[in-house]
Amino acid sequence: MFLAWFAVWTAAAYLVLDTVIRAQDQEDLGIIAGSLMGALGALFAFLTAFVITIQWGQHRETEHPVGMEADACVRLAWISQSTGCDGATIRRDRAAYLRSVLNEEWPALGDGGGCEATHDRMSELQYRVRGIAADTDVPAPVSNDLTTAADAIAVTRSERLNAAARDLPTPLFLLAFLSGVVLALNAIVLALRLDHAYGLAIGGIVALVPLDLALLLAIAMPFDGDLRVEGHALVRVLDNLERGRYGPL
Repeated sequence: MFLAWFAVWTAAAYLVLDTVIRAQDQEDLGIIAGSLMGALGALFAFLTAFVITIQWGQHRETEHPVGMEADACVRLAWISQSTGCDGATIRRDRAAYLRSVLNEEWPALGDGGGCEATHDRMSELQYRVRGIAADTDVPAPVSNDLTTAADAIAVTRSERLNAAARDLPTPLFLLAFLSGVVLALNAIVLALRLDHAYGLAIGGIVALVPLDLALLLAIAMPFDGDLRVEGHALVRVLDNLERGRYGPL
């Protein structure tokens, strides 16, 4: 979409400027545009590299709570097999929670929100684990491990929701967008005084601008688009639960 939009408006701008500006003025403007090309290109490259670095770092950080949430679920699965625990009930509640995360909450993360049904499954799991941990038949170390693992699941889910709510700062994107537009306009003005043989090089510069901006938007939405964070770690935990590898449900 970005590439098509830039191609249309740059072609239109070229035709308009070529019609409006006289040949002598095109020559003078081309000299000025040529001297500015390096500075504008460096400015656009710096801005996009700066924003891409920030957003990619946040994108990678978003993957961390997903892995930590899966690890907490695995710890709770193993602890549920301890003496005195109603492990089957804990594993059933945890499997219900993971199904809700993957089937109901994950699609909502693309819009930066959570799911009430998943929150309810989380609450049921928390109450169940704490009730079992408070049983006098459960050894104190096991009780502590149960509550610690349950707390870790709640905390990592909260971190995942917070990561989904983050968005690309509008001023940063607008600044990068405007610098790209100015660079494209400067390239168009430069193309007015050059032979058509140089059009391929100018067109390549104009094509790179929308592709860079599209990449910015792609990595700014960690749970939407082609570069989204996947829940494979949680899928594996649920699959192992349903297979009974942590004990029967």
